[in-house]
Amino acid sequence: MKLLLLMVMMAASGLELTEADKRAINEANEYVTRGNTFIDKNSVARAKTEYQRALKVFPRHLDALYNLAVACERLNQPDEAVATYKRYLELKPDEADVWTQLGVRYDEKKLRDEAKAAYEKALSCDPDFGRAHHNLGVLLKEFGKMDEAQKHLETFRQLEEKAGRHSGDAYYSLGVLYLEQGKLPEAKRLLQKALDEDPSIPRYNNAMGDIYAAGKELEAALVCYKKAVDKDEKYAPAYSGMGDAHRELKQSDQAEKAYRKALQLRPDYYLVHFKLGLLRKETDPVAAIKDFEKYLASGKKLEFEKAAKEEIEKLKQPKQDKQEKK
Repeated sequence: MKLLLLMVMMAASGLELTEADKRAINEANEYVTRGNTFIDKNSVARAKTEYQRALKVFPRHLDALYNLAVACERLNQPDEAVATYKRYLELKPDEADVWTQLGVRYDEKKLRDEAKAAYEKALSCDPDFGRAHHNLGVLLKEFGKMDEAQKHLETFRQLEEKAGRHSGDAYYSLGVLYLEQGKLPEAKRLLQKALDEDPSIPRYNNAMGDIYAAGKELEAALVCYKKAVDKDEKYAPAYSGMGDAHRELKQSDQAEKAYRKALQLRPDYYLVHFKLGLLRKETDPVAAIKDFEKYLASGKKLEFEKAAKEEIEKLKQPKQDKQEKK
């Protein structure tokens, strides 16, 4: 958590401090220090109270604002965190880190345009702020702007390497982008670098599994998915990937078991219902229709909406019609 020499910083910014201000800052510093101690003890609610006390004494205390926002995040109070970051930026609008943190909170609330604007503002304050490049790149990928996304993710990778930081994410996010573009050798090379940095991260192992699966190396994919759930037994995407690999291998029972586990862990993982529909359409058409309908009813961004509707239409056709079409 932060605790800067606030009086020195404010003086450098050309802000005149009265004696009363100086006394207030010194008192506020004590509350911030106490709050940081509670953070170290994982007593986040008590830390939040100390930061609020600091701000009552001196409302312009930047470290108290920043630390209060972080405490609110840890207490799952995103709206209060956003409001606090905004208060910080009213006082110091050129702080790239805070703009990036604000962007993350917007991202979590699915406010994509606001998140994009916050990351761009961070980069206007500091063009070399790596995490803003990373987050903006990931967001642009979701917007389908692959060239722009690649540029930002590549910049993040270069900045991390230049700084000597061993960040698996520098390779992971760029590797996933290449995977989505079908550039499997490039994706595999980058994901291997991510795993070399930290083989314990489930999503790195899962993404490598996706690369093998895309190349139809299904047994190798299953090994990677197994590594992912060994690292985190609640990592639902790996079970979904396992289900796909088993389905491709015509191992229906294992596929259904893996899909069911993914849904048990994440009931809102509606894409898995689409996959279950594909798995069961030959053996249990009624159940398959229900799965496709659950997928369509999710209200999420539906990548396979057209395919799901077509499958339902085919499954609802009378057997005689199907035979005639054959």
